[in-house]
Amino acid sequence: MNWFHKQRKYVFEWKHDRHSHLLPYLDDGVKTLDESVALMKRMIALGVERFTFTPHIAFPNMMNDKHSIYGALLIVRKHLEKEGVSVPMEAAAEYRMGEFMLELIERDDILATADKEVLVEHSFFAPSCYADDIICKLIEKGYQPVLAHPERYPFYYDDVVKHCAEMKHKGCKIQVNILSFTGYYGKEAQQGIARLYKAGVADYYASDLHNERQMEMLEHFITRSVL
Repeated sequence: MNWFHKQRKYVFEWKHDRHSHLLPYLDDGVKTLDESVALMKRMIALGVERFTFTPHIAFPNMMNDKHSIYGALLIVRKHLEKEGVSVPMEAAAEYRMGEFMLELIERDDILATADKEVLVEHSFFAPSCYADDIICKLIEKGYQPVLAHPERYPFYYDDVVKHCAEMKHKGCKIQVNILSFTGYYGKEAQQGIARLYKAGVADYYASDLHNERQMEMLEHFITRSVL
């Protein structure tokens, strides 16, 4: 009776991938230029038309800066141009919210998108006690904070829709990880993104891509479950 089974389909916008770790040499994402270019080509084949790369900036272990991030972006862009691949791309960052970020905001030393969006995240162990101050100061400076992958935070599992609604009320946009649909991050994250999808809370769907294994799962999901 398998012909009675209908595979569940999802509908969301993903022409602009706003969160990935595809710039090499910077964090826990891709390690080589060849890997970066290969994964980008596969994402383009899935329908991605624009990239915003978001390497980690987190104190004290991953304190990337504009020089290192823009340098990696230039290398990737030149390599793709040599191969005849033309696609809009920019670099911003994924900030782990902490006290150090308040100083960066004060100095206006923030890596944002062309639309002045700034991707922020909590630690996975506990919500940042600096989150409200950071969000407020970013908005005061004319930036738009975007909270990354709330469905993955254990302290949001009790009611992720409510927590995201509270963050949106404070002025944040919400970005979720497409791979959460697959169970890649665990059952709780899978249930969380399903609730956010049903409630229409997410502003952006993104890959948060780091490596080949994630790419394989992303390809499998997008080609079979997304309209």
